[in-house]
Order: sequence, then C-alpha cells, then structure tokens
Amino acid sequence: MSNSTERRKTKRKIIKIDKELCTGCGKCVIGCDEGALEIIDGKAEVVNESFCDGLGACIGECPEGALSIEEREAYEFDETLVEQHQGEIQKNVQNNTFESLNCSCSSAETILYEKPWKEESISENIKSALRQWPIKLRLVNPDAPYFDHNELLIVSDCSPLAYGDFHRRFLKGRPIISLCPMLNVGEPELQKLELILQKNPISSLEIVLMDVPCCKKLHILLNPILDELKKDIKVQVTIISREGEIKN
Repeated sequence: MSNSTERRKTKRKIIKIDKELCTGCGKCVIGCDEGALEIIDGKAEVVNESFCDGLGACIGECPEGALSIEEREAYEFDETLVEQHQGEIQKNVQNNTFESLNCSCSSAETILYEKPWKEESISENIKSALRQWPIKLRLVNPDAPYFDHNELLIVSDCSPLAYGDFHRRFLKGRPIISLCPMLNVGEPELQKLELILQKNPISSLEIVLMDVPCCKKLHILLNPILDELKKDIKVQVTIISREGEIKN
C-alpha cells in the first residue's frame, strides 16, 4: 500500500497525546522507531497516523505521563510508508541536507534582537571566574580535584551566551559542568553526573537553564538521580530568557 491515495481509515489503536501534560522534552520522539512523532510548537504530535503502529513503545519514554493509547478512527498503519519515511530521513542525514527536517520546536524559532550592544561604564575588564578545564560533561573527570567543593554549577550551553554577566553572577570560581540537554545527554552522561554528585562533597547545586522546552529535559532527567543519592543536596534552578533576563 505505497500509494497514499489508497490509504483508508479504520477503527484501531493509536497514540493519544495530552497537550496539557506534554512539556516538549522530545524523549517520545527518540523512542518512536517509526518516526510518527515530532515536536511541533513545543508539544509532541503524531505527524502521520499511518506511521503509528499503536503498540505504544513510546509511552514508557514520557516522564510526564502525557502519552496513552486510544481506539478511534485513524488511517491504517502502513509499513511501506514508514520505510519510505525512514529512508528519506536516512538520506537527508547522509547528505547533510536537513531542509525537510527543520526543527519545529519553539526552542529553534528564529529571533533577531535589534538592540545594539553598548559598553558599560566600567573602566576595568571583568576577569574570568573560570577555575577549571575542561567544562563539558563528556570531557570532565569525576575524580578531578576541582569537584572537591561543596558547590556545583550545571549550565545549559546557551546560558552563558545569553546572560551577559554570567561570570560575576553565576560562576564566581565554582566548579562548572556545561551540557546541552537536548543534544548530548544520554545514559553515559547521566551516569557520570551521578558519579560526580556521589563521590564529591557537593551539598549545593545550581542549575542554569534557558527558557526553552528542550532545557526542561535536564531537570526531568536529573530528578531521579537526586532522589537515588543518599545525600542532602540543595538545588536551585535559575531560568534565563532568550532576551538575557533572569526569569525567576
């Protein structure tokens, strides 16, 4: 049934998404092998009913319980269409042509800030407060001496770029870990984070995130780790707007 004109609707099981519960973290998208789900305007959506087999493999990936299975009139599941869809995705990846795969998440909305940057009336240069290297989660060593500290700062990669006074307001010589919650936080990275928090005398954790749906994923993934640790760690979350303002 490769011709889309031959598709027909039938009463069958298919994924249902509760938009009120969905945070747009994208974990269900990764868990859907058929490519039936995408993040659109910050929420998960079934982009083509014929791609969804209705088995619900993605349900367990959702940390918010926003996914369920319902029985309703829907286009039949079509393996041929799924194979064509997957082939197109693979072709685009191999050719590095992503025109048809533009991220529709609100985090990737194109914004141009017209306000010109002005030099502040401070005569001295602001000194760097960085006290370690490397800073990326994938590169740091859990046994590094700079983690022998009671404080730890975890920031999304974009936060220091959005907030102009980052070193003076947040870093202040504290050990830091930088990561992108959407692009490079998998099981190995989470295990490393758990090891860092477990092995070192960290009692205060500040998390600095951007005010975009994909950044929320870090807090969702970090909570189970903090719950499992037999340590009393005070956690503070600071949200930075894309305009460079602290929102909380």
